[in-house]
Amino acid sequence: MPATASTRDTAGRRYALALIEIARADGDADSWLEAVDGLSSLTSESRFVDSLQADGMTDDAFVAIVRRVVLGATAKQLNLFRLLRQKGRLSLGRSIASYFRELLDEERSVLRAVVTTAVELDAQREAAVKDRLQQQTGRTVEIETRVDPSILGGMTVRVGDQLVDGSTRTRLRNLRSSLERAAL
Repeated sequence: MPATASTRDTAGRRYALALIEIARADGDADSWLEAVDGLSSLTSESRFVDSLQADGMTDDAFVAIVRRVVLGATAKQLNLFRLLRQKGRLSLGRSIASYFRELLDEERSVLRAVVTTAVELDAQREAAVKDRLQQQTGRTVEIETRVDPSILGGMTVRVGDQLVDGSTRTRLRNLRSSLERAAL
């Protein structure tokens, strides 16, 4: 099954593991991160992958497209793109990028959190949430904020597989369940 925006492939992880080793050896993880982000962009839709892997696509045309997306791509990075194309594995692009970011974050001791609130957080509140998460985890935290009016108030925080749900909607649901149990 090809990698899509919502799935990750174990083959993508194998490529990402190899790339993180190359990035370490090169001492240039940020450049490799840009390259895999470009790979993710180029392969974000199956029609892009189909076009890039089409029989009429010459190597020169392919490299020209990659160079427009990944400015300053190194010879090794271009070879990655070529290898994936030759093996018909460009559809793994998003999976590779996702795993690579995860491995790099782990190496750099960075946690990514998704904070969902009913209304948009202002910069001060966002910074306060980030600081609190950093204090609690002892790691650098990068947060992505989302707005979901259905949670009514409070917030949910997802860090990896862990979810802390402090939303008003969940508190009300729990209160209702408690009241229903007490009535029995």
